[in-house]
Amino acid sequence: MAPTPREEKEGGLPIVVCCLIGLSIYLFPFGLLWWLDEQTPVRAVPEIEVASMDFTIHNITQTHLSATWDLLTRIPSRLPDNYICLQGDLQASLFYKNITIAISSRHRYENLKRNSPQQLRVSASIYEEDISGLVGKNIITDIKEKMEVKFGSQLFLTDCREKSTGVMRYACDETTLRFEPGSETKATSFGNKNNPTCVNF
Repeated sequence: MAPTPREEKEGGLPIVVCCLIGLSIYLFPFGLLWWLDEQTPVRAVPEIEVASMDFTIHNITQTHLSATWDLLTRIPSRLPDNYICLQGDLQASLFYKNITIAISSRHRYENLKRNSPQQLRVSASIYEEDISGLVGKNIITDIKEKMEVKFGSQLFLTDCREKSTGVMRYACDETTLRFEPGSETKATSFGNKNNPTCVNF
C-alpha cells in the first residue's frame, strides 16, 4: 500500500534533522574561531616618546616668524618592523595652541633594527612664516614674561602593516621649552623630568 502524505512527511523529518546536525557540526569550528578572535584583546600600538625638542628663533613679529625647529624622538622596541618599516619616511608638524606653525619635509630614515629601541630626528626651518597677529603676540608674551613656550606636535611614519593606509599618525603631548638664561632666541626641552608621549590615532 502506498504511503500517505503524512507518512511521507514524517519519513523525511529524520533526514532534515540529520542535515541540520551535520551542518551545525561543520560550522561549529568556524564559530568557535570567530568567538575566540572577538575575545582576544587588541594589542595597543606602542607609544613614541619625545626625547628632546629645540626651537631657535631668528626673527619674530606679531605677523611673521623665522625659526629652526629640531625634534628628537625615541622609538620603542616593538615598533620597528611590527608597525613601521625598517626603512621609510618621517615627517612632523609643530603646533602652537592647536595652530600649525611648521611642517617639516619628509626625512628619510634607514636601517632601523628589530626589537631594539632607537632614536629618530626630524627638523624644519621656518622662513618668514605668516602667522596670525594673536599667535605672534602670544609667543612673544610667553618668551618675555614666562621664559618658556609650549608646542604640540604630530608625527607621520611609514606604516608596513598589511591593509594599512601606508602612514602611521601620532599626536604628541605638549612639550614645554625653556629659554636659556639671558636668551630670548633659543629654547629647549632638555632637563624636563617627564618626556611627552605620542599616541597613535
